[in-house]
Amino acid sequence: MAKHKINVKWNDGTPTDTGVYLVAIRHISGFGSYDYLYWDGKQWLDDTTPNVTGWAVVTEILNQIDADWPQSDKKADLEFEEYRKNHGGSASENDFVEVE
Repeated sequence: MAKHKINVKWNDGTPTDTGVYLVAIRHISGFGSYDYLYWDGKQWLDDTTPNVTGWAVVTEILNQIDADWPQSDKKADLEFEEYRKNHGGSASENDFVEVE
């Protein structure tokens, strides 16, 4: 399956219009992920509905795109790369590294 680069204009803060948005989420563990959330004009709604009529494996969809990551939140990635550089590249993708 071919991968396609998608140019995403990431915005800070909150939207002005209600609707569904692709969001970048930084988890407390330090990992990041993409999701789709509904903005109701006041808050992000992330409750799931019991009436799911279809679904798709997200990794199969995300493997087709490369949306980069919001520039304003790349600090953790840069710190991890600096750690790998300072440790001779010995930190693998599977290592847990805490950065502050």
